[in-house]
Amino acid sequence: MYDPTKYEAWYQTPRGAWIAEREFTLMMALLRPQPGTLLDVGAGTGHFSRAFAAAGLDVTALDPSLEMLRFARERGEAGGYILGAAERLPFPDRAFDYASAVTSLCFVPEPEQALAELWRISRRGVILGLLNRHSLLHWQKAGRGGYRGARWDTVDAVRRWVRPLPGVSDFRTGSAILLPSGGPFSRAVERIAPQRLPWGGFLGVCLLKNVA
Repeated sequence: MYDPTKYEAWYQTPRGAWIAEREFTLMMALLRPQPGTLLDVGAGTGHFSRAFAAAGLDVTALDPSLEMLRFARERGEAGGYILGAAERLPFPDRAFDYASAVTSLCFVPEPEQALAELWRISRRGVILGLLNRHSLLHWQKAGRGGYRGARWDTVDAVRRWVRPLPGVSDFRTGSAILLPSGGPFSRAVERIAPQRLPWGGFLGVCLLKNVA
């Protein structure tokens, strides 16, 4: 279990803040959400829940860790904080406009089941942030530190998860954090690199629904 104080402190470092900003920018560019509700699954300390809320979405944060939820609630702008697991979401079908899972499915043993749940409770679409196997970050960090125990995914793997889902109207992907050091050269490369390049350490996947 991560210490929520230490986990959140990483986002306050120059490198952590830069990485989080690039990840969130990619997810918003892929999802392009309309105003509405969003369930943030595996919200952790609520860092991205707060970012989605600041972008105008009505956010509910869900996490399997009561300690993380307490930490998030103390700092939060989300509309609710729910204890629960991605594989069994405690909500009826189409309860939210959108669902997100930002580097949380990487620690779920059955991501297909979790994605099916996100899809079930969303009306418009789902945005995922995953760890990209085809990246320099994987080569540097896989199995180490905070990445120990995490699964590193590929676009092809996600396509297999998506195949059984009904009503998928669009499948969008992109990546961020090509050079994870966060120094001036890394940031310069990130500014000019197209988001469609598949080699960034952070893999964004957006699934949109046929909306009747």
